[in-house]
Amino acid sequence: MRIIAGKYKGRQLVSSRDDSIRPTTDRIKEFIFDVLDEFVLDARVLDLFCGSGSLGLEALSRGAKEVTFVDKNVNSLRVLRKNIATLGVVEGISIRRKDVLGFLRQNREPFDLIFADPPFKWNRYIELLPLVFLPENLTELGIFVLESERTHDIEWETNLYEVVYQKRFDRSIITFFGRKGVV
Repeated sequence: MRIIAGKYKGRQLVSSRDDSIRPTTDRIKEFIFDVLDEFVLDARVLDLFCGSGSLGLEALSRGAKEVTFVDKNVNSLRVLRKNIATLGVVEGISIRRKDVLGFLRQNREPFDLIFADPPFKWNRYIELLPLVFLPENLTELGIFVLESERTHDIEWETNLYEVVYQKRFDRSIITFFGRKGVV
């Protein structure tokens, strides 16, 4: 696992030995950032279920203004801190040890870009998606990127949000969401 492009291009990241933590593969990460392109520049980014921090650190490397990492798993946060130290990142980082849904219920500073890569066994999407699209969590033109297992039953479109782009991989589906009628 590595940083693909930007300021920290080519730098290796460590991942956890914990089987419950599934890092986003370089192939999927490259796809995500190819789609996002320059949207990342100067963005406020939220990395939910951050694990090793691979997505948020890639965003930071590509010019994001700041990244907030959220995970309740102590092992994940330990690995994240190692990766931050390895890259030598000292600014633009915030780490929250918290349940993702609890964080979204309490947050009051909207983000431009939100990533969520929950564990494959996680199944609370019906709660996650409406919380992400609250104005206090995602800006009006914000984008939400979700990596989910192909077999999960997710309500893909509502009167609040819509699928902007979606691609299936071996075990995963990567879905880009925007506000209904905005993006």
